[in-house]
Amino acid sequence: MIEVKKGIEPAGLKELREDPMLSGLSPKDMFAELRNPLKALIIESLRHDQGQLCVYCMSRIPREDKDPGIAGTTIEHFIPVEPKDGRDVGQALDYNNLFAVCHGNVKKRMKGMRRVRTTDDLTCDKHRENTEFRKINPCKKETLQTIFYTLDGRIDASDPDVRFDLVNTLNLNCASAPLIAERKAALDELINEIGKVDIKFLHTYCSEMLNAFLEEGNPKTPYVGILMWYLQTMVKALS
Repeated sequence: MIEVKKGIEPAGLKELREDPMLSGLSPKDMFAELRNPLKALIIESLRHDQGQLCVYCMSRIPREDKDPGIAGTTIEHFIPVEPKDGRDVGQALDYNNLFAVCHGNVKKRMKGMRRVRTTDDLTCDKHRENTEFRKINPCKKETLQTIFYTLDGRIDASDPDVRFDLVNTLNLNCASAPLIAERKAALDELINEIGKVDIKFLHTYCSEMLNAFLEEGNPKTPYVGILMWYLQTMVKALS
C-alpha cells in the first residue's frame, strides 16, 4: 500500500452532495442517489488518482480474473457509509472519503447462482465491511511507513495497529486469494533484473529504479509497494 494523492473531484459530485432533495437522508440512502453517468465518472477519477490500482491490495483494477456479473471496480468509503456508531459526517459523497477497489476475491459458484461469500476468502473492502481502521489511511503517508514485505510476497508492519489493519481487517495475506503469489511474482521479476546489473552500478541502478517508481503517475505498476520496499532495502544496504 502506498500514499494516494487525491485529485479534483469530478464536476457534478458537489452539486449532488448539496442537493436539498437529499437533506435528511441517511448516508447509505444518500450514496444510493449516486448513479451513472456521474458514478462511472467518479470511479474513473478515483482509478486515475490511484494509478489504476486497488487502493488496498494494489492489484490492477479491474482484475482480469473476476467472474462475469461481478463489478471489476467499486467505490469504497474510508469512513464507512454505515459506521457502527451511526455517525454521519457527510462521508457518503465526500470525494476525499472515496477510493476505488477491486472485487475483493468475490466468486460465483456458477452462472445464475448466488455469490459465494466465505469471509476468510475475501479481501480488501469485501472483507473489511463496516470495520473501521485502527490506524492506516491511504491519504496519510505517515500511517503507512511501518509497512514491510517478506520475500515470499506477504505484507506486514512493525506497528501492531497497522499490521492488524492489513492482515486482519483487509485480509491482504488471504491464503485462497492470488495476492501473495502475485506480489512474489512481481518481486521475483525485479530481483531477476537486479541480478543482471554489475555490482559496481548496483546502488545507482536501485536508486534510479526507486525514483522511477516513486514518480510513477497513471498507470502505476501493480504491487509497486513491494517493489519500492525491496529497492529501499537494497539502497540502504548498499549505501
